[in-house]
Amino acid sequence: MEAFFGNWKLVSSENFEEYMRAVGFGEEQVQVGNIVTPVISIYQDGEKVVTKLKTSIISSENSFILGKEFDENVAGKQYRSVVHLDGGKLVNTRKWDDKTSFLTREIQDGKMIMTMRCDDIVAVRTYEKISEVD
Repeated sequence: MEAFFGNWKLVSSENFEEYMRAVGFGEEQVQVGNIVTPVISIYQDGEKVVTKLKTSIISSENSFILGKEFDENVAGKQYRSVVHLDGGKLVNTRKWDDKTSFLTREIQDGKMIMTMRCDDIVAVRTYEKISEVD
């Protein structure tokens, strides 16, 4: 789990627009989401893991205990989520309405690779570790 801790800045993105549409974001949010460069901070706070998302437009924060369901808010969208470790990967299952999406984070060559899947749409975003958040 410790390998995920730190600040991560987006450096590449593939098929993110289609993923955002698949999870129900409107076209304006899709366009904004595709141009901002988020920084994700992940750290431990007691028994909870905290994730903070920061862009030039929005910020959000969520905390969870591995394996326990929690309410997650991402860019104004509400999910019922659970996160667990699976073979060194951090897997987040998000449910809302009648849909489910999966976010899998893994560390490869010092980068955090986040693969997002909803229905048959798959997006991949790559993050590099940075020392500080602007």
